[in-house]
Amino acid sequence: MKTGMCIAALAACLTASLSACGGGGGSAGTGNTPLTPPVSSNGNLDAYVGTWASACASHAVDTAVVARAAGSSNALTIAVTTTYYANTACTGDVIATQVWSAPTTATYVGTVASTIMPGSVSASIDKVTAQQPQRSVTLTGTFVSRKIVDGQPNWCIDYAGGSVCVPDRIYAAEPAPFDGLAIVGGELVDVKSNGVNYDAVERFTKR
Repeated sequence: MKTGMCIAALAACLTASLSACGGGGGSAGTGNTPLTPPVSSNGNLDAYVGTWASACASHAVDTAVVARAAGSSNALTIAVTTTYYANTACTGDVIATQVWSAPTTATYVGTVASTIMPGSVSASIDKVTAQQPQRSVTLTGTFVSRKIVDGQPNWCIDYAGGSVCVPDRIYAAEPAPFDGLAIVGGELVDVKSNGVNYDAVERFTKR
C-alpha cells in the first residue's frame, strides 16, 4: 500500500505507502447525494486480514500483510514489503527487497456506501484513520548499494538502464496516503476521499 500502501515511496508504499498521504471521508459520496451516517460497528475488518500483493509497477511489487492490531477491536496493522525484479514486468531474478521498520495502523471510524474512481464502481467503504509511525527503511539484495545523493545517504538499486534510490533516514510519523478500505471483486482496494467520492490508491489480490 502506498503506505504507503505505495510502491517505493511508501515507499513509498502499500508504499509504497502508501507515498506519496489525511482527509476525512465524511463528505464523500456519489455526486451531491447526502450520505447515510457511518454505522457504529467495527466494520468487517476480518475481511482484510491476510497477505495481499499489488500488480507489478516498473520492476516492483508491494506485498501487504494485514493483521488485527494487538489489544484493539477496531484497528488493523499493515506491513508493506516491496520486492524489486530484474525486469520491468516483475519477472526474472529478485534483485532487492525493501522493508519498513514499523507497520501502518488503520483505525476504523465508520462505513459508507460510495463509488471508487476511476470507473464509478459502487462499494461499501470502511473509513479509517491511517497513520504511519516514525520509521526507517532497509533494502537488501545483490543489486543494492549505499550512495550519497544530494548530501543524503540513500539505498540505491542499480538496473541495466538506470537506478532507483530511497533515502536512508528516519521518516517522521505522518498520515498514510489512504483513508478507506474496500473489497471489490475479491480485490483489496485502499482509497482516498476526494470530497465527492473516493479515488483508488492501490489494488491488491490475496495470496
